[in-house]
Amino acid sequence: MQTNLKAVIVDDELSGIEVLEYALKKHCPEIEIIHTFSSSKEALEKIPSLLPDVLFVDVEMPLLNGFELVEKLASLNIQVIFITAYNEFALKAFRVSALDYLLKPVDIDELKAAVAKLKSLAKPDNQAMDALLEYIKSQKQINKISISTEKGIHFIDTTEVLYCLSTGPYTVFYLKNGHELVCSKSIGEYEKLLGDKGFYRIHNSSLISVEHLKRFVRTDGGYVEMSDGKTLTVSRRKKDEFLSYLGHK
Repeated sequence: MQTNLKAVIVDDELSGIEVLEYALKKHCPEIEIIHTFSSSKEALEKIPSLLPDVLFVDVEMPLLNGFELVEKLASLNIQVIFITAYNEFALKAFRVSALDYLLKPVDIDELKAAVAKLKSLAKPDNQAMDALLEYIKSQKQINKISISTEKGIHFIDTTEVLYCLSTGPYTVFYLKNGHELVCSKSIGEYEKLLGDKGFYRIHNSSLISVEHLKRFVRTDGGYVEMSDGKTLTVSRRKKDEFLSYLGHK
């Protein structure tokens, strides 16, 4: 069974992205293009969470050129193939340990050869995950939390989490973007992880982000309204403690 290799293309020229996308889809079906970026700055922010197997990177880009981008992502240990119209960059490309260097317009045989080289060096998924964990540690992203679901491990900024609700043995994370993540850990375990990051457990089944708390209503036994309009009950025994936590007792 053929295993797809995840790829990201970074090129400030949309035509360059489109041409390379077409060539890869037609001649290198083992490459799965998971994202493209026309901004190297945006690529720098998003690539750590995408963790592709390979980056196809243009060299000449504004604000942050291809070499600078690759150097900043070096700790992720992603394979790099530079693609540019200027052959004077070839030596520097290999000095930064690029897998290959292709000139525009890309020769299909050379592209296939570069992909074949990539396949021979493809790292196992567990090594890719280790690389991501090391990157997060090196960047001291203390507001990140890992959420393991049946589809994989998601690394989410805690500021993106609105609240967590317990449903049987599972915990459901509700995010600002409207997405939901279901994991098999108990809500108690996440309370330990998030308690010092602005989260408060208002009920046995509810853990909320105080940052996304819209209001607390004293009537009807006490409940909160979150920024997405969701209302959640505050347990009777937690009410006074919660108000004290908010500084409004």
